[in-house]
Amino acid sequence: MTSARKFLNTGEAIVFCGSIMLFALLFVSAVSQAAQAQHDVVLLNGHVIDPESGLNEVRNIGVSDGKIVEISEAALSGKTTLDLKGKVVAPGFIDLHSHAMSPLGQRYQLLDGVTTALELEAGAYPVAAVGNVIADEPLINFGASAGHYAMRIKVVEQRDMPYFFFNRQRLSFESEGFKAPLNDNQLDKLRRHLHLGLDQGGLGIGLLLDYMSDAVNDQELNMIFEVAAERQAPVFVHMRRGLAGDPVGLKELLQVARHTGAPVHICHLAANAIDGIDTFLALVQEAREDGVDVTVESYPYEAGSTSIGADVFNRDWQKVFGISYEDVQLAATGEYFTEESWNRVRQEDPNAMIIHHYGRSDWTERAIQTPGMMVASDAMPVFSEKIKAHPRGMGTFSRVIGRYVRDKQLLDLPAALSKMTIEPARRLEQVAPAFKRKGRIQVGADADIVVFDLKLIQDNATYTEPHQPSTGIETILINGIVVVSDGEIREGVFPGRMMIGGN
Repeated sequence: MTSARKFLNTGEAIVFCGSIMLFALLFVSAVSQAAQAQHDVVLLNGHVIDPESGLNEVRNIGVSDGKIVEISEAALSGKTTLDLKGKVVAPGFIDLHSHAMSPLGQRYQLLDGVTTALELEAGAYPVAAVGNVIADEPLINFGASAGHYAMRIKVVEQRDMPYFFFNRQRLSFESEGFKAPLNDNQLDKLRRHLHLGLDQGGLGIGLLLDYMSDAVNDQELNMIFEVAAERQAPVFVHMRRGLAGDPVGLKELLQVARHTGAPVHICHLAANAIDGIDTFLALVQEAREDGVDVTVESYPYEAGSTSIGADVFNRDWQKVFGISYEDVQLAATGEYFTEESWNRVRQEDPNAMIIHHYGRSDWTERAIQTPGMMVASDAMPVFSEKIKAHPRGMGTFSRVIGRYVRDKQLLDLPAALSKMTIEPARRLEQVAPAFKRKGRIQVGADADIVVFDLKLIQDNATYTEPHQPSTGIETILINGIVVVSDGEIREGVFPGRMMIGGN
């Protein structure tokens, strides 16, 4: 009887223990499922490309609280689940050179895959002025460098000038702020403003050097680069132009960067180089091998754009660009100039935007193919569909992928994406550590994600009909929020944030 009782007790214990184990397994499974269900957004079955780590496989991505929290071959579940089979999933594109700081400009850039657009060539001062027009409803992330030109106006003319493009303020390139050399007292004031601009969160120093070519002497240029070196903040510079193909402006910048140790980023290199592209690229490579911290960018178009009143047109611009009046369009109408209409428009409206056709496709392609050459749009201000602008603000990134990767096969896709994502992020990491979380598809990175169909991605904007958004980009997340779904911008969703230095 006792043995039987022991047997029964043992059996009961086994059953009891088995029940406990089963309950525990069910509990763990339930907890695991609950944890999976906590993802805010899950992206399933997409072809994930992360240029930094080299990931180039089909994966599932879990997003929560604005971050990428899981990348897995196993199935995931979440509150919102998107099946992306056959689509490319990439980090959101970072545009280091955009003047399109307006609601319409952000819409076009978003549909071109841009999740962070930065005004770094000209910058802003105060730096927060970059958000004056878009801060209420920012579709994408934004930010600015500390704008040297605005500081110069303040120092020389004793007036505040918080940026002319996105505030639509009229600015004369003939003003004293653009034309007058600085005395020692003014240089000291400018130095203080440069430091203050960086203290305000400037993502470097913006230097429109070619727009004030006669005014900025060696002393001022060296001072700017000395501040940049001290703060380890890049100088984003529009170099001085020589005659077509002459690298004198590039040599000047590389020399002062080598002397001071400042980081320097050269804007739209191919547009400055023209037929001297091979010489310019060789000089940049030589400087890098000598230890100069220099980076470069280009856009995939054979025409440039600026205002007709820009300083370069006070020089022998036909020899500078290798073109004449019939190669230049008035952006607003698409009409090509004659000498008479050129002189008249320059007199009546020096802020009128023009498109000047001075490039060749083989020069553009050599630049874009070069390792380390970032893609940046130089997107022009867009406030109304009634006013035409250069199409690069609508189609730069889709054009690189659709034309140079898919159609011409000049680049493989990971290499092209690197130029739009991780390389721009790395350029900014030292001055703004927040960019260590940008430009990546990795656990812990910000969930700025672009999903596109490689067969369909296409830029549609042209010089005569620029107001045509890119197509083929189907889904975009910014800071973990779905902003574009099925190729359409969701209404009432504004997840963009201002990116600032030092955070």
